[in-house]
Amino acid sequence: MKQTSAISFRENKQHGSQEYPCAFYQAKSPLWPFSTPFQTKHHWHEELEIIHFQKGQFHLEINMQKYEIAEECFCFVGSGELHYIYSKGDKEDFEEQAFVFSLPGLSFAEHDPVQTQIIRPLLDGDLSLPAVVTRKDACFEEIRRAFSDLCAVFPGAVPHTSHQDQYILSNTAQYLRVKISLYRIFSALTENGLLSDAASGGGPDRRISAIKKALSYMKEHAGEKIYVQDIASQVNMNGQYFCRFFKKMIGRSPIEYLTELRIKNACQLLRNTDLTVMEICLECGFNNLGNFMNAFRKYCGCTPRQYRKSK
Repeated sequence: MKQTSAISFRENKQHGSQEYPCAFYQAKSPLWPFSTPFQTKHHWHEELEIIHFQKGQFHLEINMQKYEIAEECFCFVGSGELHYIYSKGDKEDFEEQAFVFSLPGLSFAEHDPVQTQIIRPLLDGDLSLPAVVTRKDACFEEIRRAFSDLCAVFPGAVPHTSHQDQYILSNTAQYLRVKISLYRIFSALTENGLLSDAASGGGPDRRISAIKKALSYMKEHAGEKIYVQDIASQVNMNGQYFCRFFKKMIGRSPIEYLTELRIKNACQLLRNTDLTVMEICLECGFNNLGNFMNAFRKYCGCTPRQYRKSK
């Protein structure tokens, strides 16, 4: 059986460019004419992420810690942290923005206090970012202003009603403005004591490591015929125990999660290719067109052809 490599355990999407390693994302309801809620499946990346929940209700998980978002706030996701978001309420409006950036881009060549007391400890995992900053926090408005200035740098970044898009930088002046805004945000967090010592965290949670490995295997082999035991063997568990463990951690069974992943892949192919529905069905790991159509209607509220016409 093929073993999943360590590098594939994380998101392989490039955020921004090599020259300007950062990107801005946003989503605004409705995402599609059909009942497709906003959702980012469980994933992680080396970059840090700042999420601005502007409007609506969301469910957020960071390393399996659950947060129910019902008012405007900012969330900080550290390097390697497993996270998951979905919007709550079928008809409720929502707005969400996210900025993903490479922390080494904020490093200094000279070892000044900012480098030695903030940037380096964050890179080494000795400092932790706050999970959530709300209006009750004294630095909320300063972070809000800095984040607003940061978002304004990205060309074309205006509210829209399609799937979540990526906006990247095109010149050094823009990158400099982004870095200034990030330093303002880190300054506000530091002044208010919201960067905490991570040394007492007890090391990485083995449950998170196991889930990452399982999710990576599922993502890598989603287009193939795989069984629960294939996934369970990646984390040295028997199938029955793994199903209970996975559902407790993720909230649904491995088969339900794998089906959702396959449908998400199908949606991307419907948007971005001219493959036939049958070809997409087979490409995404469904061996039966009827099962594919039923699953697609369940998760997207429409047929594949209707979905393609709505893009």
